[in-house]
Amino acid sequence: MQALQKTNDGAAARTARLAVLAGTPGLLLIAYAAATSTSLTIRADLALTLMDMLVLVSVLFVAGGSKKLGKRRAAMAETLVNALAAFGMCLSMAVVASVAIQRIAAGGVEPHGSGVVLAMGLNGAYAVVNFWILRRWKARNVAAASALARAQICLFSDKLSSNLLIAASLATAMIWHGTIIARFTDPVAGLLIATMTARWTIPVVRDAVRSLRRQFRRARKPVV
Repeated sequence: MQALQKTNDGAAARTARLAVLAGTPGLLLIAYAAATSTSLTIRADLALTLMDMLVLVSVLFVAGGSKKLGKRRAAMAETLVNALAAFGMCLSMAVVASVAIQRIAAGGVEPHGSGVVLAMGLNGAYAVVNFWILRRWKARNVAAASALARAQICLFSDKLSSNLLIAASLATAMIWHGTIIARFTDPVAGLLIATMTARWTIPVVRDAVRSLRRQFRRARKPVV
């Protein structure tokens, strides 16, 4: 049983490490794309990626150091990481939705700049990468179900849906360049991204709240 647990912990740590390594180049490139374009969806992608990277680094720390932390501290660390993921997803969703509504009210903005093509290709490539990492987390959850694995499944499902929406919206804006469709594709895509984030945030928030309650009850139990 202990050998199986060590194997599962090692698989989680490897998956978390791969996620951080794969995400770092993308974060740098999407930051450049956001600086060289007017696209809301690219800026939304940057906000989401920044929060995701913070969570992924935290997951790497917890998954890699679970044996050193001890069972109880590891459980608390996982709970805090899940709470961080829930907070980050909620914050990203709120920021993207508010900016999208403002742009729709202002009559829309057509995305332009050299960063548009870069972001479109980057999101297409990362859709494949994030789908692969998502499958690894699903396999990890089947082998040893946990709130941490479920949160990562939701996080990468959100990343995958965002990748596809961003790539599709930028391609649509380029095809319909100079039309009203191009002006509203970007903010509408922002609302869709916020909606999909909300869909994947709900189970993460639910698990985080349950875990925090459970940890709080354990902390209040008298030591016998």
